[in-house]
Amino acid sequence: MQIVRLALRLPLLLAMSGVMCGLRLAVWPMVLFSERLDRRLRRALLQTWNRLFAFIAGIRVECRGPRPALPFFLVANHLSYLDMLVLCHQTGCIFVSREDVEHWPVIGFMSRSLYIIFIDRASRRDTKRVNGLISHALEMGDGIVIFPESHITRGIDIDPFKSSLIEPACAAGIPVWYATLNYRTLPGDAPASEVVAWWRPESFFYHLQRLLRQRGVVATVYFGETPLQGADRKELAPRLREAVLRNFTPLV
Repeated sequence: MQIVRLALRLPLLLAMSGVMCGLRLAVWPMVLFSERLDRRLRRALLQTWNRLFAFIAGIRVECRGPRPALPFFLVANHLSYLDMLVLCHQTGCIFVSREDVEHWPVIGFMSRSLYIIFIDRASRRDTKRVNGLISHALEMGDGIVIFPESHITRGIDIDPFKSSLIEPACAAGIPVWYATLNYRTLPGDAPASEVVAWWRPESFFYHLQRLLRQRGVVATVYFGETPLQGADRKELAPRLREAVLRNFTPLV
C-alpha cells in the first residue's frame, strides 16, 4: 500500500503545484501597480497551495487557541519543513528561511516570488538586512514567522531561542505571538520522529517520498492566548521559549 500511496499522491502534488505556480506567474505583474495587493494575492495562493498539499498528503491540521490577525510577528519551535506548511495553512504567513533553499530548483524561484525572506545563518552581518525585510513585510500587512532555534531539532526538547531576529519587534514595540507545533502519526505508521522530523542528513525529496508513503500525519498547532512584548530582545527570547515549551510534546 505504501507504494500505491506514493504513486497516487506524488503526481497529484506535482500537478497541483504546477497549476499554482502558473497562477502565481499570471498575477505577478500586479506588483508593478501595488506591492500590497500583490502580497495579498500571494497570501491567498500560498495558503490555498498549503491546504491542497495537506489534503493530498494526508496531513490533518488541528488548531488550538486564537490565530493572530494580520499583520503579526510570530515565533515557533522547528521540527521540519512541515512547520511552514502547518502555520501557513492556518494563517497565510511568510517565513524567514535558511539561505540554501533560495537556490533549490523551482522551489527557490517560487519562494522568492512569494516574498519568503532568506537568511545566511553563517553570517552575523546578514541579520541587519533580514531585519529590514521583516520590518517592511510587516508594514505591507504580512504575518511573519521565525524559528528562533535557528535550526531544525530532533524534537526531544526546544533549544534556546536566539534573540537577533526578534530585534525588529522589540525596536518597533510590536507584540510577539508564539505557537507550539506537535506531530503524531496514525496507528501502524512509522513514528513522527522518523516521518516528520528532518534533522538527519537526507535530502528533501527523499524525506518527502517517505512521508507520502504513510497513511497520514496529525499536526497540532497551539497558538498563545496573548502575545508577549519587551524592549530587550535578550530578555524576551527566553520568555517566548518558555511559553512555547508549555504545550510541547517531545517526539519519541
